[in-house]
Amino acid sequence: MVKLNYNSNGEGKPLLILHGLFGSSRNWNAVAKELAADYRVITVDLRNHGDSGHDPDMTYPAMVVDLVQLLDELALPDAVMLGHSMGGKAAMGFALSHPDRTAGLIVVDIAPVSYPPGHMPLIRAMQSLPLSEIASRGDAETHLQAAGVDEPLIRQFLLQNLARDGGGYRWRLNLEALRRHLADLASFPDDWPHSSYAGPACFLAGERSDYILPRHHGEIIRLFPEAVIETVESAGHWVHADRPEAVIAAVRTFMEKSVNGES
Repeated sequence: MVKLNYNSNGEGKPLLILHGLFGSSRNWNAVAKELAADYRVITVDLRNHGDSGHDPDMTYPAMVVDLVQLLDELALPDAVMLGHSMGGKAAMGFALSHPDRTAGLIVVDIAPVSYPPGHMPLIRAMQSLPLSEIASRGDAETHLQAAGVDEPLIRQFLLQNLARDGGGYRWRLNLEALRRHLADLASFPDDWPHSSYAGPACFLAGERSDYILPRHHGEIIRLFPEAVIETVESAGHWVHADRPEAVIAAVRTFMEKSVNGES
């Protein structure tokens, strides 16, 4: 069990937001700020990410245990779980393990299926960074580019995890745990305590992403029979960054109709 770092803002029905691989709670700050006008929004750093604790185990069941502990710490009997990518799989696992503590489920651009583990080059590039030698974030970016991270936006996203550490730098990510469990993170376990989650669920797919495809819909409905699958236009995999206003509107609609029971 790992103690999770989190931020809580607003009042009302609790909504936990779980980030994706290499991300942190800060990726959702803009969305969380808007939603906190109506709900208690809790943005979470998952284990081995952000300012949460590190642990060699980086599996979805382990993440679920952390989330149960967080709800207990906050004295919350249940919450709506919202997760993007890796965080979406953690949210699905939570719902399939603890349906009684899941008031609703919102999954952003991920399906309960296995994907090819395609992020190993990024982990290797980050692990190759000479942390004690670099003098600036600019030096770090130059090194990542030389290590094969060609896209500037990807480099900037990864470098959000670089923190000052005395006279040098450190990664907030537990890169070794991520490396060893990359295949686990790309897959989705099939042995959860419950075979399905019958509560309200919404899946938001990016129109320009291939993470939720028509061939995935059957598995989504099998595990989450009440799920509604929506496409967010002009959005890639980082739906909340590409179309934050659309995600905010979809969450509000889901909360009002499915969770609060309003017409």
